[in-house]
Amino acid sequence: MNQNIVQLFRRSILLFLACSNFLLGYSCTEKNDLPKVQIMVSRVSLIPLPTTVTHGRYNIEIPKNVAISSSMTGIERDLLSETLSTIGVSSTSTDNMSAYIRVASDNTLKKEGYRITVEDDGCTIYYSTPEGRLWGVQTMRQILLQNTTTKDGRKSIPILLVEDSPKKEWRGFHLDLSRHMFTMSHIKKIVDVLSFYKINKLQLHLTDDQGWRIEIKQYPPLTEIGGWRKFDEYDHRLIEKAKTDESFKIDTRFIRGTDEYGGFYTQNELKELIAYATSRGIEVIPEIDMPGHFTSAISAYKDLSCLGTTGWGTEFSDPICAGKTENYPFLKSILKEVAELFPSKKFHLGGDEVEKTRWKACPHCQELIRKEGLNGVDGLQNYFIKEMADYVRSLGKEVMAWDDAFIEKEPQDLLYTYWRDWLSDQPGKITQAGYPIVFMEWGRFYLSATPSDIHLKSLYEFTFQPQFKGVVESNVIGFQACIWTEMIPNETKLGHHMFPALQAFSEVAWGSQRSWSSFQTRIPWHLKWLEQSGFATRKPDFIN
Repeated sequence: MNQNIVQLFRRSILLFLACSNFLLGYSCTEKNDLPKVQIMVSRVSLIPLPTTVTHGRYNIEIPKNVAISSSMTGIERDLLSETLSTIGVSSTSTDNMSAYIRVASDNTLKKEGYRITVEDDGCTIYYSTPEGRLWGVQTMRQILLQNTTTKDGRKSIPILLVEDSPKKEWRGFHLDLSRHMFTMSHIKKIVDVLSFYKINKLQLHLTDDQGWRIEIKQYPPLTEIGGWRKFDEYDHRLIEKAKTDESFKIDTRFIRGTDEYGGFYTQNELKELIAYATSRGIEVIPEIDMPGHFTSAISAYKDLSCLGTTGWGTEFSDPICAGKTENYPFLKSILKEVAELFPSKKFHLGGDEVEKTRWKACPHCQELIRKEGLNGVDGLQNYFIKEMADYVRSLGKEVMAWDDAFIEKEPQDLLYTYWRDWLSDQPGKITQAGYPIVFMEWGRFYLSATPSDIHLKSLYEFTFQPQFKGVVESNVIGFQACIWTEMIPNETKLGHHMFPALQAFSEVAWGSQRSWSSFQTRIPWHLKWLEQSGFATRKPDFIN
């Protein structure tokens, strides 16, 4: 479809939507020439807010049996069928031109863009790529789910024109599974919601001091030993809070005996999750955090550390001994097994909060610094990250790391996830040096803090200026929301932190025109839908 035809089509649709042609009560006549009484117009509350939403002057009735285009198969067909079933409507499949819900290719649309028209004869989803078609289906689902029912039981949706595309390619969600775990079935439910709101990346924080959560077949002790911990400081705080508030109760499915927490996900479980998420437009990215935050692995393989035991430094846990290069093959074999499991081209190496105190006194570390002419312990960290990053690249992956791994004097070619908002010049330094970042600063994009309307509005109204000066926005490939689970021990508490913050984040990440007052009017339906879908949510104070 060439550009002139597209523009003519859009003008025609807008003219149709604006035109009155008996919109006070009648639509086109049927064979018996008797006018069909129209249904009063309703409005839909779409999140993330599309680029353009134009409502007509009346609603069209949803047939009791909706014909879906046979051109839609797989997950798109399944999602639409399930949605129609949810609202009490059956569905069948038929050829595209005869269907009530149709699809049409339009190569003028952007990669993830789509257009939806709802007219008297049904609905059409226009797309140029599979991604755009899927996001069109997700918006179509929101429209169908928000149907209105007349007194005589007819279900209807408004005449509509929706045009949309994202401004950034990366719209991510980070979930910490090390501090506290969630069942695979619940993670899949989260994936459903992420896709519903057009979030297309899921970063799994699979290892940390508090637990090793991924099966490594070469090294079973990583999960047999590293997958379990005695109740830690946060667990005890949760137990105390749960005495007066059950939402803080630790999920007993992950408790062994009376005082141990843990578990892990098998590779088969993760393969199933990856396939599930991929079909819903979500890339699943593994994170194996190193050289810091490695206590769970060191508890199983103590020689990985400088002192041959787990320990704690000035601020953080004792890291991998970067000076023991004889351990590098062990670490690389772990990375290889994980890389082969995850099809994603991205691999996150962590690199944050490295406690370097132990390295200063370690003869192995000091010898490597001397031998390689490194710039102290910072240079040693850079050396270690480069060694692991180069290996992961040799496996065909693009390497990610937290912005802690950005050493200004010796920067590495990494995709940095920026989080340390107290270093407000850091994203400017990284992007001006030509490196890409995923922006997920601690102050707004971390959803782990106690939820509040103040935080919600601050997230929703995020802008780079004036806090983050000098950012080259073309090198910001997108945004990511992040949840750490020290104080989030179950599905209920996770829901309180995620919703409605996730919806606010989706509008920031998608890049739509934002309006806080509009968001306040649109969010109630979405929270109600989530609750009906089995999620816990937090009700903002502005909802009566």
